[in-house]
Amino acid sequence: MLLENMLSHAYALRALGLALLVPSVVVAGCDSDGGTGPATTGAHYVAVTVTSPVGPGEVFGFALSDGQKVTVTQSGVSTRFATGLADGVTYSVSETDGPRTCNASANRSGTIAGADVDVTMDCGALPGNTALHGTVRGPVGSQLVLQLNGGADLPVTIAQSAGTTDHYDEQAFAFGTTQPDGSAYQLTVKTPPPGQVCVVYKGATGTLPVAATAVRVGCEHTYNHVSRSTDSKVLGTFFDSSAVVIGGNATSGEGRFVAFVSSAAGIGGSTGAKRQVFWRDILKGETVLISAAAGGVQGDGDSGAPAISQDGSMVAFESYATNLVANDVNAVRDVFVWDANNRASGVKRVSVGSGGVEADGDSIEASLSSDGKVIAFSSRASNLAPGVSGVSTFNVYRRDLAAGVNTLVSSDITNVGVGGTHPALSADGKRLAFYSFSDAVVPGDANGLWDIFVYDHAAATKKRVSLTSTGAERNQGNESTSRVVEPAISGDGRYVAYTTTATNVVPGDTNGFQDVFVVDTQTNAVQRASVGAGGAEGNADSPAGQGERPSLSHDGKWVAFSTSTTNLGTAAGNVVMHDRVGGETRVVSNQMGSSVTAPSISSGAAYVAFGTGKPLDGRFTSTGMFVGFTQAGRAWWWID
Repeated sequence: MLLENMLSHAYALRALGLALLVPSVVVAGCDSDGGTGPATTGAHYVAVTVTSPVGPGEVFGFALSDGQKVTVTQSGVSTRFATGLADGVTYSVSETDGPRTCNASANRSGTIAGADVDVTMDCGALPGNTALHGTVRGPVGSQLVLQLNGGADLPVTIAQSAGTTDHYDEQAFAFGTTQPDGSAYQLTVKTPPPGQVCVVYKGATGTLPVAATAVRVGCEHTYNHVSRSTDSKVLGTFFDSSAVVIGGNATSGEGRFVAFVSSAAGIGGSTGAKRQVFWRDILKGETVLISAAAGGVQGDGDSGAPAISQDGSMVAFESYATNLVANDVNAVRDVFVWDANNRASGVKRVSVGSGGVEADGDSIEASLSSDGKVIAFSSRASNLAPGVSGVSTFNVYRRDLAAGVNTLVSSDITNVGVGGTHPALSADGKRLAFYSFSDAVVPGDANGLWDIFVYDHAAATKKRVSLTSTGAERNQGNESTSRVVEPAISGDGRYVAYTTTATNVVPGDTNGFQDVFVVDTQTNAVQRASVGAGGAEGNADSPAGQGERPSLSHDGKWVAFSTSTTNLGTAAGNVVMHDRVGGETRVVSNQMGSSVTAPSISSGAAYVAFGTGKPLDGRFTSTGMFVGFTQAGRAWWWID
């Protein structure tokens, strides 16, 4: 009571302005700020200062190890955590939020030691504002519209680079409006050019800014009419052109090159008097008559059945012409090879025997290795290799062009020729698929039917692959016993495709039609490729032609073929391709009222070449030979 009276008098005197000395008093339960917690005598505070510029609207968040949080919106301002820490307490400061990552000073963690702590944060420079930019690749003159984030549109026209005549080029683009660096973007093709497919194949989404090569758009013709002259003034039609094949690989440009046959007058300087073979470089738009002598004089007889190397630089073909090389007096079809890298030399006859002796019988059906150094062909000549007598039966030969050595492939175990045709070489030239009606190619052939075999040159062995999925002999189906069938082999030499009406090759084959089968020569597994969704059987023949050759991609994943079915996604008389790994059957052509030629698929399956009696390329009203962009891979010149 006495203490209360003393304090009361002291406060009264202070109110009157009179000084009074009052003893110091500490009241338990009260802190220096008048709070209700324990006293905080000796507490020190941790603060954060952002030293780098902070832009309008930017907010950085930081946390103390005891759970306290602060936000900073200004540069150079020390922002204190609300509650102090006693001496000896450890602490740590971390960034919890912000538009950029901040680098903290060395005292971001430590122990309170008699003083406040100010942690500095360097959060980097303010973000800039940049425009999305990149490149568009595609046919010269193509006009498309790009769209950024579903709103801003940018028209782009692909111009031709100065000093070039290429039919394809690259065009840089940049949107006119900028966005803050660090912001996300999405680029789409709003409007592709008519008759083309355009894809943002690199950098479709990302964060600004982007590097010069980070965003790439590619355009390609859905269908490219390729049986035409260099100036496109002469168009070979479906009725005067045929046998288109496609070449080009990852090095030379997948699908860049084609070869075809035509009797259209004016292509490559031809008169149209005979069927000639042509090579076209799609990039350059150049079409060259290759069934010609060194001086450029066209062949005086029909030429046909071209085969193109996987790199696209070499073409082999058969010809009745007698003026393509000197001293051609055998009066039979021969096989010739043309080299795009050595055009001045004309063609070279390769269906010859030891020392270059002329074949004494027809030579046909060429197939080339990837680099064109190995060729296979069929011939009924008797003087190309030992083991053959007479000229009545075709046999299959493999020729090493560098060594000039022929190997008889269609032989029995005594190396006597027993007949065979339609060879197909792997990319390295070491494996070769072929057809034979003989039962003497391998032991145990007792079905009395034609068969497909694979010859391994390194091992000097032959294997029959036209067996059932259980390894048994297949039945005849509704085809003739001696039906001619053209096999295909994948570039890697592992897979072989062929066609048959046999009903026991795989279980569940009840449609009674010709089907396409693919054999894994390593595991002997067999798949039927001429099926639709869920493995549904085709309701007509695939391929459309009897025994017609399917076409395999390099890795054997995709097989392309013509079809007479109406339940594989398109009408009868079209081309489809089947992914035997994923099960998809993809439509390559979708026209009505015509037919198609046997397709040729590119090494990576991005393209399929074929002929059809309908105009597919919107730039021309002509039928002819076309290259279809399948979108199963990148266009031939879309690069990283």
